[in-house]
Amino acid sequence: MIVAIVSFIFGAIEVLLGLRFLFLLFGADSFVPFVAWVYDTSYPFVAPFVGIFGQPGTEIVPAGPIHSVFDITTLVALLIYAAVGGLLIGLFARRPGGSFV
Repeated sequence: MIVAIVSFIFGAIEVLLGLRFLFLLFGADSFVPFVAWVYDTSYPFVAPFVGIFGQPGTEIVPAGPIHSVFDITTLVALLIYAAVGGLLIGLFARRPGGSFV
């Protein structure tokens, strides 16, 4: 039961961060309510990693109607949350005999 809850929580965080990365990469309009919601909701998960590599992202298309950003911070957050989620699932899924559920 705990494994399912942890899997759901970290899966939802990963999906949210994945959407954030793709929206930034493809220059999604932040005035669209769903895109704004994804940015606002995912920011607390990205915030601890802001500034690790200096700039928050690298512009791919610096001029024109599309503002595309390759956001390294979101990628780091994706990797860290995947690792932490995997470790927690591994801890909670371990049975006394050493086998996994």
